[in-house]
Amino acid sequence: MYEVNPEFKQDVRYEHGKKVLYVQVNKAIYGMIESALLWYELYVTVLLKDGFELNEYDKCVANKVINGKQYTIGWYVEHNIIGHVEDEV
Repeated sequence: MYEVNPEFKQDVRYEHGKKVLYVQVNKAIYGMIESALLWYELYVTVLLKDGFELNEYDKCVANKVINGKQYTIGWYVEHNIIGHVEDEV
């Protein structure tokens, strides 16, 4: 944090030999995190109800077999990627 904003450097303390910086977090930041989590939970719930399975290594990727071929949906923030060998799917 202090490398991005040197103004915070004076507030860095050492605790047990490690650098520590305490800051006050605005409620708006918490709200943004909470809304992202709620959106993720809704997105995953809808996909699971539609028969998708979450990838065990990347929880922002879901797969489903349609017409004998894998259908993949991946998402990150507001970007989505969807793929299947059949265009109409």
